[in-house]
Amino acid sequence: MPPSLTTPSTSTTRTVSTSTTPSTTTLATTSLTTILSSTSAGTTTTPFNSTFNKNLLINGDGETGPCETGGGVTHPTGWNYNGTITQISYNNPQHGDLTPSDPGPSNRGNCYFFGQASTVTSMWQTVNVTHTVDPVLIDNSVVKFNLSAWIGGWSSQNDNARVSIAFADQANQMLGNRTTIGPVSAADRNSQSSLLFRQATGLVPAGTRSFTILVTIICTDPTSNDGDVDNIGIYFYQ
Repeated sequence: MPPSLTTPSTSTTRTVSTSTTPSTTTLATTSLTTILSSTSAGTTTTPFNSTFNKNLLINGDGETGPCETGGGVTHPTGWNYNGTITQISYNNPQHGDLTPSDPGPSNRGNCYFFGQASTVTSMWQTVNVTHTVDPVLIDNSVVKFNLSAWIGGWSSQNDNARVSIAFADQANQMLGNRTTIGPVSAADRNSQSSLLFRQATGLVPAGTRSFTILVTIICTDPTSNDGDVDNIGIYFYQ
């Protein structure tokens, strides 16, 4: 079931039937605490021990499903979402922020994630790790994580994005503090439309049985929401 959200009156919330420096930031919309407290099913699972050093997310790169090529909203495939967050083509002459030649990941595909119209918009994905890593390894505190993404925006505007992770136990209670990468400001980008690499690493808390990735894009200028993200990855390793 979708979490209970506080959203702008024009937002749309839908639940999809799939199951650099850390910081702690209070977000104006969907919170990880709210998501965790309402998540008891519908999480994604991956075959046991097959994903050490592999991205645990579905569609972290925006390459699964359709991409927006005009001025509309095409929600990201495989993610729950709130608002107008859009999976958009790098080759969108009508409404996109970024082109294939703008600074960003060398291994970018055809699409990225874009805020579009909502003042605050988000997407999230919860992953059950009990079929991914032996819980004994997690509980012995020998499993680490690496969270990374390419984050940025358009020109001199300060619309921005951040990516957060929170870990939860079997009862969906949050363990420890969430870790956040981003935002990236216009000053960070030298007022150039671009994506910059950000990452954070740490120890997967003992007792972890799932985690939630939350992407939040915030508009600070009175036009469209030009915060952008691509190539989101979460990796477990020893």
